[in-house]
Amino acid sequence: MLSKITGTWRRLRAHFWAALAFDAALIAAVFFAAHAWQTRDLPIDQAAPATALPLLGGGGLQSAVGEGQAGIVYFFAPWCGVCRASIGNLDDLVAGGRVAWATVVALDYADDAEVAAFIERTGVTLPVLMGDHGTTVDWSVAGFPTYYVIDAEGRIDSRSVGYSTKLGMWLRTWRARS
Repeated sequence: MLSKITGTWRRLRAHFWAALAFDAALIAAVFFAAHAWQTRDLPIDQAAPATALPLLGGGGLQSAVGEGQAGIVYFFAPWCGVCRASIGNLDDLVAGGRVAWATVVALDYADDAEVAAFIERTGVTLPVLMGDHGTTVDWSVAGFPTYYVIDAEGRIDSRSVGYSTKLGMWLRTWRARS
């Protein structure tokens, strides 16, 4: 039995395009399984939590969710390297007009200065809200970065954990607009 499996495997690997297709399908399956596992406890297809938080540097409270158009609520921690690598993708999408609005929410920080240093280092121009433990619980954030795409009616259309490309964020937001 093992020799039959080994022979089949060798024949598959001997054909470049068949091996490439198999490898691509395997990588895609692992990627989607990991994404499903990471987002298994995150809410979807329900109203986004009503969240008003203080802005970094003062200036009162602001809602985390924009109104009337699809956008993104992005949760980060200032110590998170993946957040540092991906938050600029979101900032660029909003600056370029490809996403109507986005809000970034700081969680798991020591103080405002730590968050301010992160924002300065990354060059983010989006509104930065200062979340707390209640925010973490309300939005079910268990890892960083976590982001939610909110549709025009204020419902959670999709969610993701970890690094996201500009294309990935844009496609999720585009789908929420449709």
